[in-house]
Amino acid sequence: MYSYEIRAGYSAVDTSFQMKVTSMLDCFQDAAIFEAENGGKINTQYLNDKGLVWLLSAWQIVIDRRPKLNERIRITTSPYDFKGFLGYRNFMITDAQDGVIVKAASIWTLLDTTKGLPAKPTQELLDGYDLAPKLAMEYAPRKIAVLGEGAEQAAFPVRRWQIDSNHHVNNVEYVRMALEFVEAQEQIKELRVEYKRAAHYGDMIVPVVYCSDKKTQVQLKDETGGLFAMVECSVKNTSKAAKDAT
Repeated sequence: MYSYEIRAGYSAVDTSFQMKVTSMLDCFQDAAIFEAENGGKINTQYLNDKGLVWLLSAWQIVIDRRPKLNERIRITTSPYDFKGFLGYRNFMITDAQDGVIVKAASIWTLLDTTKGLPAKPTQELLDGYDLAPKLAMEYAPRKIAVLGEGAEQAAFPVRRWQIDSNHHVNNVEYVRMALEFVEAQEQIKELRVEYKRAAHYGDMIVPVVYCSDKKTQVQLKDETGGLFAMVECSVKNTSKAAKDAT
């Protein structure tokens, strides 16, 4: 288990002075990398030398409350299981009183970068991770069931600043794209993401938005209808979850 402390900075909060959902995801992403690079046996250099990379397949983030501006918080992460080529990792955010305010579960796929195919981890790789008990939370399915009929929105291109060290769109950027179509972001109580295929610089993103009273789903597709990622936001106490299509 690895953890680090920060204060919720101004650049991480929204107009309500509470931490944005994407800022939480940035923190989780950093925690996983920090764990690997600060004493972890399986770091980015190890994976690169072996021609391997862990790619995010799914997110589930359950929010009790969001950290406030200047609030000191602790971000914690730990892997808890491996099955075939999949790895399972928990995250959480706790406040100064050690109260858990955000819980998260994630699923990762180990990819052979030479073959472009999923790879079963070796025993050496598995031995390099210290597993922790599975976090107590209600786990959602990996796949997201689509709501009714969707409304296609105007397409837009992938920008250079959205590309990470893996040379494709960073996993948090898909959520940022999708949240453009979510009106009540401050009321999000649960976020789920299903990743299907990586987008690259210059690709066109075609959003398709699905709405109900309590949920907004955004499919991010290519121009032929292929799916890059799907984001689902569950909100509370609102009857209008998404912006009107324009």
